[in-house]
Amino acid sequence: MGGRNSKSKADVLPSSLPPNWPNPSDEDLKECPARNIVVNGPQGYLYASNFIRTSKYTVWNFLPKFLAQSFHPRKKMANVYFFIISCMQMIPLITNTYGIPTVLMPLSFVIFVDAIFAGLEDLARHKADDLANASKTFIYNDAKGSFEATTWSNIKVGTFIKVLNREVIPADVIIFAVKEKTAIAEGRAYVETKSLDGETNLKMRRALKNTLNDIKVDSDVAKIGHGEVVMEHPNKLIDRFKGTFQLTGGEKEVVDPTNVLLRGCTLRNVDWAICLVVNTGLDTKIMMSNSESPVKTSSLELRINVEIKKVVLYLIAVCLFGAVGNFVWKNQEMLDAWYLKWSTTDADETANLHETDFKDYNATGDFLLSAVVQFFYYFLLMANFVPVSLYVSMSTVKYFQATFIENDVEIYHEETNTPTKVRTMALNEELGQISHVFSDKTGTLTCNIMDFRKCTVNGRSYGKGITEIGKAAYNLQGDSIPEDVLAGEAMSREHAEMHKQPHVNFYDQSIRFDLVGANGDEQAQALEDFFTVLALCHSVIPEHDEETKEVHLSASSPDDEALVCGAKFFGFEFMDRKQGIATLRLSNGELRTYQILEMIEFNSTRKRMSVVVKVDDRLELFSKGADTVMIPRLSERINQEKLLDDTCKHMTAYAKEGLRTLMICKRTLDPAWWEDWHERFHHVSTDLKEIEKRLNGEPNSIDLLAEDLETDFRLLGASAIEDKLQEGVPECIADLANAGIKIWVLTGDKVETAINIAVACRLLHPEEYMEQVVIAGGGDTNTKKKLVEKLIDSIRQFEEDVKQAGSADLVKPRALIIDGPSLIVAMLPEVQPYLLRFTQCCKAVVGCRVSPDQKRQMVHMVKEKVLGVKTLAIGDGANDVAMIQAAHVGIGISGQEGMQAVNASDYAIAQFRFLRRLLLLHGRWNYRRMSKLVCYVFYKNIVMAITQFWYAFQTGFSGQKFYFEGGIQLFNIAYTCFPIMLLGVFDQDVEEKMLLKYPQLYNNGIRDAFFNSKVFFNWILAGTIESLVISIFPLYALQLTGEPNDRQDLLPSLWHYGATSFTLVVIVTNVKLLLNQYTFPWFCTLCWILSVGSWFGSAYGMTNVIQIDFDGYGVYEDLMRNPSYWLCLLVVTVLLAMRDFFYKGYQRAFHPQLHHVLQEIEKFGLGDLN
Repeated sequence: MGGRNSKSKADVLPSSLPPNWPNPSDEDLKECPARNIVVNGPQGYLYASNFIRTSKYTVWNFLPKFLAQSFHPRKKMANVYFFIISCMQMIPLITNTYGIPTVLMPLSFVIFVDAIFAGLEDLARHKADDLANASKTFIYNDAKGSFEATTWSNIKVGTFIKVLNREVIPADVIIFAVKEKTAIAEGRAYVETKSLDGETNLKMRRALKNTLNDIKVDSDVAKIGHGEVVMEHPNKLIDRFKGTFQLTGGEKEVVDPTNVLLRGCTLRNVDWAICLVVNTGLDTKIMMSNSESPVKTSSLELRINVEIKKVVLYLIAVCLFGAVGNFVWKNQEMLDAWYLKWSTTDADETANLHETDFKDYNATGDFLLSAVVQFFYYFLLMANFVPVSLYVSMSTVKYFQATFIENDVEIYHEETNTPTKVRTMALNEELGQISHVFSDKTGTLTCNIMDFRKCTVNGRSYGKGITEIGKAAYNLQGDSIPEDVLAGEAMSREHAEMHKQPHVNFYDQSIRFDLVGANGDEQAQALEDFFTVLALCHSVIPEHDEETKEVHLSASSPDDEALVCGAKFFGFEFMDRKQGIATLRLSNGELRTYQILEMIEFNSTRKRMSVVVKVDDRLELFSKGADTVMIPRLSERINQEKLLDDTCKHMTAYAKEGLRTLMICKRTLDPAWWEDWHERFHHVSTDLKEIEKRLNGEPNSIDLLAEDLETDFRLLGASAIEDKLQEGVPECIADLANAGIKIWVLTGDKVETAINIAVACRLLHPEEYMEQVVIAGGGDTNTKKKLVEKLIDSIRQFEEDVKQAGSADLVKPRALIIDGPSLIVAMLPEVQPYLLRFTQCCKAVVGCRVSPDQKRQMVHMVKEKVLGVKTLAIGDGANDVAMIQAAHVGIGISGQEGMQAVNASDYAIAQFRFLRRLLLLHGRWNYRRMSKLVCYVFYKNIVMAITQFWYAFQTGFSGQKFYFEGGIQLFNIAYTCFPIMLLGVFDQDVEEKMLLKYPQLYNNGIRDAFFNSKVFFNWILAGTIESLVISIFPLYALQLTGEPNDRQDLLPSLWHYGATSFTLVVIVTNVKLLLNQYTFPWFCTLCWILSVGSWFGSAYGMTNVIQIDFDGYGVYEDLMRNPSYWLCLLVVTVLLAMRDFFYKGYQRAFHPQLHHVLQEIEKFGLGDLN
């Protein structure tokens, strides 16, 4: 990202930000406590430019910056390693490449490929930046007294801009005036925040009261006079804004989020809005929110780092052995091999040494120095132990794996045109190793599309039929569903088809009769009050379509929308809210108005919403909220015990059906009391200190006064809303459980609701099949001891059952159901170990009434304290972000609650059921493929490098190289690179239908079966043994004919042996790949042939045409005429291939695994596996 404006010598303005920004200390904030912006006057501070640069590179800094990142010692250790090797190759004393840094060629290729990916990725950022910076807007010209067109990049803090309808907001601004489509000016504007938070509903914003009527035309901007905005420093909290505005000599006005338009949002439903710019560029909330998610590394990559250390130790051991061997050989053979130049002493001098002189010569330390030099010589010879192509191969394969995931039509949601999105392709293989799934409920397992289903009013329950979750509740208890309930459900469906209305699925004719007094006037009045509260106590915004004359409801909460639709269904239609007046249309066509005096919004702490209205000179407080917060606020002055009893029974019944319940209450207010309260509330709600406390979740006067108001309620009843399960959720969860994955569902619902939803999802089973341990109702100080005792008893019982049964798989599975208050106690340091231990005994865990932070804590607990687990968290809302980022893999569902979860995730899907295919199919395939790729890349390099080491036994451990240097450098680029990458993208050991049919195949990933220290060691051992055969066999095979070399009239030279061995290395390693591959599409076969064939062509070219190396001139032509060469290739290749062939056959015949059996079923059409 581009930096903030820095102060030049010409700048005399101080920075608007406190010292040490963005992490100022308390002392720093005291020095600069707030952001001060002058209205219609020169600014006193320096602010960030509105020019945006999110790209990492420019034309000028790309090369140095990219190279600095490419050779970062911690992030790109392999690149640093090979760069050091290339430098060592230029040291005359130890070089084996005539001082030429030949490793630079493959290293440069790897870095070049990385540079292409980095450049293409950054080019997209540049295009987006250029488009944003060049976008047009209108800025106020003081001299002309009008607005003129300019680009976004020219906008400055303190200037006025005019934004037109459907234009994108170019900076964070405060609304001073709007031109509405209605005749009466209310200062209302609407904004679409989809690009900011993903929510598609419109949100209402208001112009400042002090200016909304003063600006009608452009020139009025200057006429409002001077003023000042005092506001908080820039931050990334998009739903928070704290500040004040005051004109000179005028009244101070609080500026809150409803007065602000944020960069990236779109203005709607007004002709224009004139706004003051307060945050620009990197100070805007959308830019500050663009902080990257935590960098995650797959478990396989972390394991690779461990194995690389082992390989380096192996390399050091080989080099030491070679250096010591050379030292010993020289000591033993010095006098006999007088013709070798041992040191700086001339060869003639060495030849004249007597045995008595040898000790003196050795004492000089020349041999010891020679051993040290030999060690580094071997190090260069064996440098390819660590494969230079590993990371570029992995990155390339992961890119194509991600492409296949994103283009899989089976995980594409056609209804919303939403494909699966890979945001962190580095975790592709991690999808195949997940052991724990942590899931949100609302919007993740359910549709988050609410329907008004049932209600209880004045102690009488209304609404017939049963939900799918309700049916599951009967199954859980082992009961059959009553006939009248099933009949009611059938009638409900029929009625819903006949009287279709959005967000309503209700059938019960009795409520219609009761509304007109069939059950007495008291019940009719209670119903009228109940639906009036539903129609008025909400934050729904009606959007009027001028063309169709229809009214569309735009709600930030799906629950609110369902309740308003439910009220309309019963004849209480919410029409509009203007100038503090709400209008309802009753079933008889009458329009009834209510003056809205105050609204106290819902939040997760309050768990309720209230609105004060005035109607017919009466002051009424309407409120709705969770039963846990509403019951303590019921009036004790009136007898409501039986009503409360009946209502709670009905709510419990609704909860068992998985319905979301809210209590509905009202209170009549005394006018004098109200005036006094309202004056105090207005005072504290405009106090910046109190606002700050409230935003930070600290005790504050605003909430205390709200508590005073929201009490002494009269209970009206409760609503019940259905949030249906998403399609395919039960099947998906059942398959994930069969795969061996433990599933935790974390929700804010009641215990009863959560249990029944878990049953409907097939997460929980009836008591006869699954033992359920319920821990709920805790939270007081006495709970700790009881909780520990219960957990210990449950653990002991499970262990006894396992002991009797002989295996954990044979005992009745356990499930833990725990609520939020109990979880607070369970997460205490002295209790947490018991909780953790018991959860490891459970097949499923259900958390009820849990907060977003408790979700994060539970994920973190399992991730950090259980060895070998791989966690996945999935959710759809902002309250799931912490959980998603805490897990090894985070999945965001693009649903009804915006894009916060998606933006924080590693993978984004549209439906929970897609998780099944993402894990069981793509995850397993990618994990197995990547495991093979990593093992094979190390294996082939070991084979190539160690072969030269074995040859050292024939050369006095001199470390003589006998490969062509060109062949060494092309080995990882041309001869063995592409076939393994195609395997990493396309290979399938089991077809997709089998993977989805038998989810147990996934368990290999949970157990790390495809990549672990044992598997890796076996590959390295195989490479070492095969290299020994490849090194020794040609030494004898090429001499079988006994014929001299035609060109030099000599027996085959070391270059003939080297070329033969290298040919075997290329063929054997590629044949090894074939033996580990299961699918052979034509392009994979063609690539294999071309890779092997490229060696034959290039070998002839390097030794005959190009003549790179004089020592190897004509060598390959000689070999091609030698029958022993071809016989050697055939015998060694078959010999080494048969070892693998027979071992795999033995394993398949006597120790078959599930995928072996399914392969044979698939191949021979043997039907299903029983």
